[in-house]
Amino acid sequence: MDTNLVVHLHPLVLINISDQVVRFRATERQGRVLGAVIGAQEGRRVDFHNSFELILEEDGQALDVEFFQQRLAQYQEVFPRYEFLGWYSTGKGPADSDHALHKKIQEVTSNENPFLLLLDTDGMGGEKAAQGLEELPVKVYDVASNILSGELQVNWHQVPYVIDTLEAERIAVNHVAKSATTARAGHSSDFTQHTGGLANSVVMLSGRVRELLDYMKEVKEGRAPKNHELLREMLSICQALQATQPDALRKEFCGEFNDATLVVLMATLTKACASTSDLLDKFQLMHDKKHRQRHHYPYS
Repeated sequence: MDTNLVVHLHPLVLINISDQVVRFRATERQGRVLGAVIGAQEGRRVDFHNSFELILEEDGQALDVEFFQQRLAQYQEVFPRYEFLGWYSTGKGPADSDHALHKKIQEVTSNENPFLLLLDTDGMGGEKAAQGLEELPVKVYDVASNILSGELQVNWHQVPYVIDTLEAERIAVNHVAKSATTARAGHSSDFTQHTGGLANSVVMLSGRVRELLDYMKEVKEGRAPKNHELLREMLSICQALQATQPDALRKEFCGEFNDATLVVLMATLTKACASTSDLLDKFQLMHDKKHRQRHHYPYS
């Protein structure tokens, strides 16, 4: 084990794992969460940048290799600098069942020595949190494999880690923290507050316009004295409103609506093209398989 190895843990990994744990608890699902960790490694510096969930087979023991390879390829296509670094789960420490899963992950990836990140969910909100301590219930393990008496022995070694953030990550984390704080305080999101403010402004404007119309009606019928200064200001407002053509405003609104609809349509077409491509790949695979069977057994 390299004692100088230090893992730089980025907040997006912790956010993804915590979100998965919360969803498991909300749906009353049993078992531990499981996922893959991706990032970059340069020399003795290892950066855990991102993570994604993994799926187990119906028996709850075997790893869904096809899903894992597909998701890993998708992430590497978007982030070509990232590579598979290890996997994560929940618990106080490595369990005996982790050896088989760790060996399976070694087999399906090119990483011969993946890391293991464990999140102690029992330590979240426990005594340390109540005391205000900032220590995270997270442990990172490096694995050393040795062959003794013809059997593979796996030894887990805890690796030190530090929390590291990039500028974009700090902005995102601050936004998430602000949203969480407002949610706990019973407030709505920034968008809801903004639209609520606009709605209140429109209601207030409508009330003021109604008061001016009532005043003009009273002046026209002779029940109220004429205020020439006020009438001149109202005339300037009416002239300013006439500068805004309803047809131009309607045309601009329709243009923005069509652009938004086009974006949604393009996203739907892209998804349909991806599904069609997958279907064609499977069809071609079955066609080649049948072709080989006919070539080897022409009279079957």
